[in-house]
Amino acid sequence: MGSLGRDTAVAAQSPTTDILTLVNALRASYGLPPFEYNPTLAVAAQNHANWMSQTAVYSHTGAGGSTPQTRANAAGYPGYVSENIVGGTKLTPQQGVTWWRNSAVHFNTMISTRYTQAGVGFAQGHDQNFYVLVVGQPDDAPVATTDRQEEVAYANIPFFVEPIEVSPPREDGSIWHTVGEGHTLWAIAARYEVSIADIMLYNNLTEDSTIQPGDELLIRLAEGQEPPPTPTPPATHKVQPGDSAWTIAAWYNLDLGELLWLNNMQIDDTLQPGEEVKIRLLPGEEPPPTPTPQLAHIVQSGDTLWAIALRYGLSLDQLLTYNNITESNLLAVGQELLIVPPTPLPTPTSEPTLTMTPEATAVPTIPAPPTFTPQPTPVALAANVPTPTPSADSSGEDLGQIIGIGAMALALGLVLIAGIGFVFWRRE
Repeated sequence: MGSLGRDTAVAAQSPTTDILTLVNALRASYGLPPFEYNPTLAVAAQNHANWMSQTAVYSHTGAGGSTPQTRANAAGYPGYVSENIVGGTKLTPQQGVTWWRNSAVHFNTMISTRYTQAGVGFAQGHDQNFYVLVVGQPDDAPVATTDRQEEVAYANIPFFVEPIEVSPPREDGSIWHTVGEGHTLWAIAARYEVSIADIMLYNNLTEDSTIQPGDELLIRLAEGQEPPPTPTPPATHKVQPGDSAWTIAAWYNLDLGELLWLNNMQIDDTLQPGEEVKIRLLPGEEPPPTPTPQLAHIVQSGDTLWAIALRYGLSLDQLLTYNNITESNLLAVGQELLIVPPTPLPTPTSEPTLTMTPEATAVPTIPAPPTFTPQPTPVALAANVPTPTPSADSSGEDLGQIIGIGAMALALGLVLIAGIGFVFWRRE
């Protein structure tokens, strides 16, 4: 059991495993999915790490003039690749990934959305630890190595590269390096385990500067020497092979939308190596007009739902919701996908319910019988006074009066009879 525990501990501390874990943690911090481990890429990475450890040469050009692409193809990988290398005395995986993080071209490789798989190699030699990260994207078609952008990055590296020997400190404590054949700024920085930014600052270099064999570079300041003032941040970035708007924005801590706005660009615009991209406004410079927001993305060959969501700063769930689709939906070239919330359709307003009130049926109004005031029966005061004869006009009214008087007389008679009956009942 003790042996098993030791084996597990050794496996957990494998430098290659640690490198891939750290790189995937960096990707996760940017909302990117992890690289999938690929054993074929690991073979290509290990072969180059072995070569570097044997030669002490920091270069992407390897044995026989090989490049990252040709090494991956030779190992049997059917796709296109990119590569990061780093080395140093007692260099740990964390230090190696940190160095890559501080180098724009290597940082771009780690956060690239073009690649989905990775393999790592590790070797020791010349008292140094060498790490190689190879990332790739499978391709069903034969790999055309001549037109890959990554090849351009290594095309200017000569086949012969002198090993980078670390110079000892001078009497004042400063360290200077004499540039050799094939030495690059990033390789020198990696060998001395310092940042490229420091070397550029100490030697007044810019991204456009070139170094030649025989040049001397200040690597470490003398004891007590004040560093030069930090230069004003650049206003532009010169596009390097493999750069994209997204990786440039990430490198300069810009929002992708801000970078596109500064350069009057659309997300689908292609950047060419050597092109200058504005990354900040100069003092007093007029800002560009606010662009009309892009509402949709036209699917291009090779697009995936996840990559599209990342490109526009969306979560995958947001992209799926905006377009009413699921992860299983297949994309077609030319398909239009919304990248902003769709304009909500107006909620149908319920029409007021009309209550049909039936028309009132005309009910004939029956006039109430007229109220008659009883009139006293006329008493003939004299025998010779004639009783008036009703006229034709008043005959109806007189008839009503007669009926009313009769009804009253009848009611009085009934009351009188009831009273007499009550009296007799009490007497008995």
